[in-house]
Amino acid sequence: MTHSTYVLAIDIGSSSLRAALFDGYGRQSGECIRRGYSLDTDAMGKATLDADTLFNDLFGALDELMSLTPDRLNITGVGISTFWHSLTGINDRQAATFPIITWADGRSAHEAAALKYSGIGRRLHALTGCPVHSSYWPARLRWLAAQHATAFAQTRYWLSAADLLFLRLFGRIGTSVSMASGSGLCDLNQKQWSREAIGIARIKPEQLPPISDEPLRGLVAPWGERWPRLAAIPWYPAWGDGACSNIGAGANSLDSLVLMLGTSGSMRMVWQADSVSVPDAGLWCYRVDDKRFAGGMALSEGGNAAAWARQLLDKESAADIDDRVAALAPDAHGLCVLPYFLGSRSPQWSEGRTAAISGITAATTAVEIYRAMLESVGLRFAFLKNRLDRAWPGKRRIIATGAGFLRSSVWPQIVADCLGESLDVSDVEEGSLRGAALLVLEKQGQGGEIEFPVNRTVYPNSGAHERYKIALERQADFDNHMIEMLKQRLEELR
Repeated sequence: MTHSTYVLAIDIGSSSLRAALFDGYGRQSGECIRRGYSLDTDAMGKATLDADTLFNDLFGALDELMSLTPDRLNITGVGISTFWHSLTGINDRQAATFPIITWADGRSAHEAAALKYSGIGRRLHALTGCPVHSSYWPARLRWLAAQHATAFAQTRYWLSAADLLFLRLFGRIGTSVSMASGSGLCDLNQKQWSREAIGIARIKPEQLPPISDEPLRGLVAPWGERWPRLAAIPWYPAWGDGACSNIGAGANSLDSLVLMLGTSGSMRMVWQADSVSVPDAGLWCYRVDDKRFAGGMALSEGGNAAAWARQLLDKESAADIDDRVAALAPDAHGLCVLPYFLGSRSPQWSEGRTAAISGITAATTAVEIYRAMLESVGLRFAFLKNRLDRAWPGKRRIIATGAGFLRSSVWPQIVADCLGESLDVSDVEEGSLRGAALLVLEKQGQGGEIEFPVNRTVYPNSGAHERYKIALERQADFDNHMIEMLKQRLEELR
């Protein structure tokens, strides 16, 4: 690629979206345009996004980006990273029958639990790589059929948010291998919809979009006229944001792992293989494309837990809070926290989980609660890392990503101490965004030598790690106790 040839990358996340240009060396060129928004949530577990609002934010961001892009810059393709597991529907007139139901929506928890009790869970997980959980389509579709029967019956196609976006832009129904693999309805190794999973979800095969990674060209009106420079170039079907984050940070094999801490959290690997067998029911495994897999552990807990505790200290600056947290000794507050503010995923994939704090006394301070919350997420990562290493043995470099997490002067150290391992802090600020750009460069057979810079390495403190090993056992005991209580409640409801 020449210095004046670029690709456009878009990253649509759960709470914000970004758009920017990248050159042939994977370097961002010019400004990154951002838009923020919030999930529509309620006490029943709803976590949705309005499609029109989301797409209008995206289209406005593209307007701004294109207005700032000189005409001399040649844009050769568009790549999109977006969140996995979203679900919406359209009727015969292509009008949405449901808002975009995101990964965080837990209203189908009862249906997911029923599928687990039926014994179907192991088979579905082995077939699709997706555990039975309210994050995935089988339980969600059964819940929609029961609770929203009229809209369910009116739905002609079931789509992801990315699929609906491409329908709006190109007038075509379709989905990518990556998006399909995160639904819970796709045969992971065959790269096609599973009739067995579709039957369990109570829909028909013809209600699902064709699966293809072929790029689309030819924006329909009014988008072609609105962005003429983007109208005829290839737009590649969306990739899952987790996989894009790994690729953007340079973690492309089983000897490297990305620890991402954003609104939620994950530990994941990307590797090339012809097929895969998922060795642990607590792991998820999806596809990047037709030749690569992405697998690991997913946490609903993450920045959302810190944001909740941050409200207790709303009159203080982030720097002051970090200083106060750093002044406290590890696990010296007497608290034990389960940070399930958006439910729980790996490894139990339990339904109906909520956050809990044990050990609060009249002497407990707000900053102690905040530190305990940061530590609780670090301990969850340590627990998952131990299990992941048993499933896929090997020594791995850990690359840390997540803008908010890495801006903290104390949280990366806490996580490293909980793990007892070093963290290489990626200097790529927008890993998923960059990953989408790198995938376009790869698909087009273009690009120079890509660099994956590291900002710093965070080394664990051995003394703190020993204290956190004890705290991890305490958290695991508390977690198991709460799981047993939840099981008893579910049995009472059956």
